[in-house]
Amino acid sequence: MSDELNLPGQRLRAERTRQGLSEQDVAARLHLSMSYLRALEADDYDRLPEAAFVKGYVRNYARMLGLPGEELVAQFKALVREDQRDQLVSPVHTMAPPRRVVWLAPLLALLVVLIVAMGWWLVGADHDAGTDARQPVAQEREVIPPDEEPEVLAGGQGDLPEAQDNPAPELAPGTPVGEPEPVGEPPEVVSPSEPVIDQLAISFSQECWVEVSDAAGERLFQGQRNAGQNLSLRGEAPFRVTLGNAAAVTRMQFNGETMPLPQGNPGRVVRISVP
Repeated sequence: MSDELNLPGQRLRAERTRQGLSEQDVAARLHLSMSYLRALEADDYDRLPEAAFVKGYVRNYARMLGLPGEELVAQFKALVREDQRDQLVSPVHTMAPPRRVVWLAPLLALLVVLIVAMGWWLVGADHDAGTDARQPVAQEREVIPPDEEPEVLAGGQGDLPEAQDNPAPELAPGTPVGEPEPVGEPPEVVSPSEPVIDQLAISFSQECWVEVSDAAGERLFQGQRNAGQNLSLRGEAPFRVTLGNAAAVTRMQFNGETMPLPQGNPGRVVRISVP
């Protein structure tokens, strides 16, 4: 086999020509546009969507022609740069993809650490200031030296020393001295509210590659759905949905409410936000 036929697109085109199939026949059976089909046979991946969609196109095309689908998919994956997520390297257009900014993630991590440290420092400073403000001030009491304490003489009441003009009131046992008055009621602690959980349900009439992420950007699902299958997900809206075949969707519901169907020709990649 020549080097040219080592490319998956070239092998598919050669087999299609050998079987006497036209481009229109293959495009109709695979639900692909003519531009996608020609780019696939020319191994011109710059004009095709993400790698996950292209692998499905190659696998389905190979199965239709009777070729080993997984072998052609493996040849296609060899053309994808592993250090670039879903970035294709077309053997026709040898254009280097843009380099990812590798210093952005460490910089963001350092920024988060600094913000957290500053927050803890401010909380500690406020706590110390509140503690100093609430510290009780002990009342000064006159300390009588042992030598100057009045002597109690044995005998009758006439032998007792004269009572002072203004005797200090007696305190009940256990009463604290110099206890400050309460400043106010402590702040009420409010428990955080429960997160809102939304539901998304999609039904399919044809084979379709799907990717769904929630409002925080967390990926909830990535994979392929076949004809007659459903997809039900829970998360925080809005959901970002990517469909490899928009015409395959027959029903879409958000929190039980039916949503308008995505518009697109068979085989067309559509990205929508729900709701």
